[in-house]
Amino acid sequence: MSPLIRARPLLLLLCGPLLVGCTSWGQSPNRGLSHTVTPSVQIPSHVERLAVLYPKTYTTKELLNGYLRLEAATFQIKSQRPGLRIVDRFHLPELLGEQRFQLAASVDDESAVRIGRLLGIDSVVIYGIEMPGLRERVMARLYGDLPPVMVTTKLLKIETGEVLYYNVVMSHVQDPQGWWTGFDNGRDMHPDILAALDRGLRLAMEDLRAAFR
Repeated sequence: MSPLIRARPLLLLLCGPLLVGCTSWGQSPNRGLSHTVTPSVQIPSHVERLAVLYPKTYTTKELLNGYLRLEAATFQIKSQRPGLRIVDRFHLPELLGEQRFQLAASVDDESAVRIGRLLGIDSVVIYGIEMPGLRERVMARLYGDLPPVMVTTKLLKIETGEVLYYNVVMSHVQDPQGWWTGFDNGRDMHPDILAALDRGLRLAMEDLRAAFR
């Protein structure tokens, strides 16, 4: 089990009070959807050359599709800032340590800054998606509780490693029957989990676009 998955319960415990206590900005109009970024956050104008990074260890095609949606949405930000240059993640040159980076379960800040310096960019946006695994889905069937889908977005300044933008979107799975039936059906993702992922991705993309306004 990866360190990120092990730390997930602690992150939920720490973020929970924050999200509940800041409903004026942290609660989306959609029920079961919340985020940690405030509307006042704005990406500085000196962010001009950007790379998009995310884990290369996909456990499901849904995760891959989610990351591709986030990357595509990042490229669309160029319509708001025509001078913004974005390095295509799938056409990066071979870099020292690239294979080790691709095998990582998550992208750490140090690796991102190192790669950013090699690319000659000024900033990097790091995406992460966490979805309930098979074990969590089985436990939900027994105890009636399922962790939310989590979509994280972090933008780092390469020169200093400063975090310019950080957002955690939590999208809770809605079970209309209350019994979580069918959520532990093999490794196929339940439609309600995929719907929660879609809501989380949409909010994460909307928040980032708003920060580039």
